[in-house]
Amino acid sequence: MPEILIVDDSVSVRKALEITFRNHALDSRSAASGEQALDMLDEAAATCDLLMVDVIMPGMSGLELCTRLKADARSAHLPVILMSGNVDDEIRAQAREAGASGVLRKPFRSEELIPLVQEVLAAHRPAAAPAAAPAAPVIDDGHLGALNALLQTYEDHPQVRDVVMLDRQGQPLKQTGNVLPENIQLFARFFTNTAGVLGRQMLGEDIDQVGIRYGAHQMVIHNLPGHFVVVLMGAPEGGTRVVN
Repeated sequence: MPEILIVDDSVSVRKALEITFRNHALDSRSAASGEQALDMLDEAAATCDLLMVDVIMPGMSGLELCTRLKADARSAHLPVILMSGNVDDEIRAQAREAGASGVLRKPFRSEELIPLVQEVLAAHRPAAAPAAAPAAPVIDDGHLGALNALLQTYEDHPQVRDVVMLDRQGQPLKQTGNVLPENIQLFARFFTNTAGVLGRQMLGEDIDQVGIRYGAHQMVIHNLPGHFVVVLMGAPEGGTRVVN
């Protein structure tokens, strides 16, 4: 949760800001002067995400505090919103020169304060690190050899369109031709697992191949150790829908 440091010599202004920020799920601390704010930042600079600073205060002014913060490498990244009862072109120019991110007129209203604070916080929020690219799937030599041997049987087949090798969770590991829709991958896994159960129950052995003919197309699912391969191809015209 962002933490805001309020710097104002007026107790009532500090309390009003603290209550407003609390009502909008924002943490805040307060300092009664620019000098106190610098001491607090020296103690815990990393916990402050934004400063709300009054322009006119006894001792160090808000403009001077902002200038000093921007000149220090340890605090130059911290955004500052200046507050003043008199906001005119001259104040705005001085604020820009000091490096402030905005100027707020006092007395402030919540509907003016909160949007400005959220905008400044968002503009200074560190960019998220890019997500790491997923690791490329690895097929061990034994499974790759089985796959290559299987693919060789389809090399000269004129009707083969798409071939995909899937792991047992239905995730593609190697693909040729078009990318199969996710539902076909799920169906392939379902038919292979079902055929395996039926083979063990009825024949006492695993079934290593399932063929499904539909319309003018045919899908052949090969059961390999740890993987299965789906081959889509054309089927003889007038073929009926069967499961072999």
